[in-house]
Amino acid sequence: MTYSLSVRPRALGEIEAARDGYAPVDHGESFVAEIEAVFEAIKAMPLRFPIIYGALHRALLRRYPFAVFFRIRPATEHVVVLAVLPQRSDPAKWPRR
Repeated sequence: MTYSLSVRPRALGEIEAARDGYAPVDHGESFVAEIEAVFEAIKAMPLRFPIIYGALHRALLRRYPFAVFFRIRPATEHVVVLAVLPQRSDPAKWPRR
């Protein structure tokens, strides 16, 4: 069973900002490819990623210090990506999304 996935506009902005940050060192496209790979893994098996707060799950990127935060809507088999943040960011921001 594959879940559908949507990305909130704020998370898209965070992805674009990170891509632009990696672009000067020729890693922008590689970063986007890594994000897409994580999205595919989330769609395939979202429950394998740990719950970190309430119903908020986190998936880590392998090559970059970023985390994807998402919620699962089991009734509709849908995943909503709420944020893509650097792992160094303030954890107090995560629950407020």
